[in-house]
Amino acid sequence: MPQIQAIVFDLDGTLMDSKIDYPRMGQLISEVLQRYGMEEPLQDRRKVYRVIRGGARTLREYGHPEEYIPITLQEMEKVMNLIELEALITLKLKPHAHEAVKILHDSGYKLGIATRSHREYALQGLTKFGLINYFEHIVARDDVKFPKPDPHHLLYTINLLKSTPDETLFVGDTTTDLETAEAARVKFVGYWRDDEWAKRLVEAGCKTLIRDLRDIKKIIEN
Repeated sequence: MPQIQAIVFDLDGTLMDSKIDYPRMGQLISEVLQRYGMEEPLQDRRKVYRVIRGGARTLREYGHPEEYIPITLQEMEKVMNLIELEALITLKLKPHAHEAVKILHDSGYKLGIATRSHREYALQGLTKFGLINYFEHIVARDDVKFPKPDPHHLLYTINLLKSTPDETLFVGDTTTDLETAEAARVKFVGYWRDDEWAKRLVEAGCKTLIRDLRDIKKIIEN
């Protein structure tokens, strides 16, 4: 069995947390969608989330005018960036995150980030907590054409780290992260963000779940 050479982390919910105003983000994106011709009723916020997650494909499923898809996606991106950057002042580091990352880095593992967050948000957050220099590559949603759960986001990060899927471990806190890892055929460790998400991960088939990020090294060694 190939040995783990690289570890890719999700960011929000895994290494840090912020109080992103998702209701406001959803409302502003709903307004964008309606401004550019969305006729699908959007009272259910889950529909807005589906559009955020699925991008052009989901817009087409909802019958969004094809000619407005590019500008709609651009305006949605502006909204998400705005709301995320506003949340930077609320950022908090996850327990033992700095210690865990330093241990893995000092042990010789190549470290990367694959996040659906905005790149500037990711860079500022990692810099704030003194983590930026531990990571060889940080791949945010605006760095790839198709972000998570599309496996290419994770595979692109692994390629930048000069690793392979067999030699890489992905650490995340949501079923989106698990889905991404499975699609990329990458080993996955779930982080116990809270009881609700832990339950979702287990129900989705997550086999390894940790409460302490420092346990990653033990899992790899065993």
